[in-house]
Amino acid sequence: MRVAVVGLGTAGAATAALLFDRGHDVVVLEQADDPRPVGAGIWLQALGQQVLDRLDLLEPMRAASRVVSRVRMEGRGGRRLLDLGYDARPASTPALGVHRGDLFALLFGAVRARGIPLELGARVTAVEPRTGGIAVTVADPGGPDARDLGRFDLVVGADGTRSEVRAALGLGHRDRAYRYGALWAIVPDPDGLTSDTLHQRFDGTRRTLGVLPTGADRASIFWSLRTDRHAAALAAGVERWRADARAMAGPYAPLVDAVEELLPATYRAVSVRSSYRVGGGGAGVLVGDAAHAMSPQLGAGSSLALADAWTLAVALERGGSLAERLEWYDDQRRAHVRWYRWWTRAMMPLFQSDLTPLGPPRDALLPVVGWVPGMPRVMAGTLTGDRRSLRRTWRLP
Repeated sequence: MRVAVVGLGTAGAATAALLFDRGHDVVVLEQADDPRPVGAGIWLQALGQQVLDRLDLLEPMRAASRVVSRVRMEGRGGRRLLDLGYDARPASTPALGVHRGDLFALLFGAVRARGIPLELGARVTAVEPRTGGIAVTVADPGGPDARDLGRFDLVVGADGTRSEVRAALGLGHRDRAYRYGALWAIVPDPDGLTSDTLHQRFDGTRRTLGVLPTGADRASIFWSLRTDRHAAALAAGVERWRADARAMAGPYAPLVDAVEELLPATYRAVSVRSSYRVGGGGAGVLVGDAAHAMSPQLGAGSSLALADAWTLAVALERGGSLAERLEWYDDQRRAHVRWYRWWTRAMMPLFQSDLTPLGPPRDALLPVVGWVPGMPRVMAGTLTGDRRSLRRTWRLP
């Protein structure tokens, strides 16, 4: 098939490489003139690692990353609320603390190495089912005119939370911004102060400090904050922020002191009734955040995006019509994505909201939950990225 992949993020680059390897005629359309990674460290779960392994990228990813085998949650004064290891689930694979730039470089390199055509500065303005396939139009960077790229058998929308492909195909169902986001920074951690642990310390539901091992010798700092207060906090300067963050940092205070610049991050909740649309002799399909953006509470975003890419590649190898193959893809991904969407929505009020009365009962219940027989196993399984219900797991097809 002739395939246009819109977006060069994690989902887009992985999808392009996987489809190219299966003999499809692939072109990647990226709106940035000089694509670069954006954002802090990534918590790459076992499911995402499996897909990288099938792209022969896992070993270089491991070499540039740090193993994250524990999650530790504490109250403001350092009282331990939860200490969960991935070993609570036998034979589970710990996460990797990945620098987003390293993951981007590996996937971008995979696209380049395969010789996949790449159009940069190509902002998609229209995706329309027409006779002979799906017509894709991009803005002309040199003026107001649009440029028709022709017809495609399949258009893959991997263009993120504000997906133009999703809007053009009318696939959106829910799309709203979360009130809370974060300020973040990446700092040197040459002595491995973060060790193998994602550390989170809470002050009620309005303030959270997170520290994630990132890459081989760095750490990512996250500071939960309402999005309408980002501008004021950034204007006040890093020194003002340090005064607040240092009080919650505990043993990670030296990392807080190393922050020289803070950057804002916002989150959206996106869902679709269906991830695909067929018409005009072709089809459009969504992968990654374009289909199911969610908060980063469980660190599942990149792994879910990679699972989408692999499942779509497998779906297109099946028999039947294109509509039947995309229906299978949609069915495969639905329950898995729904589980993580539900849990991230449920966790937001408890960890990032103005619902401050939820803080004390949360802090009282978390230690109890950690001792309930079977619960650490379920929680570790959910972090691994392969849950679809309390009793059922999801496997790469």
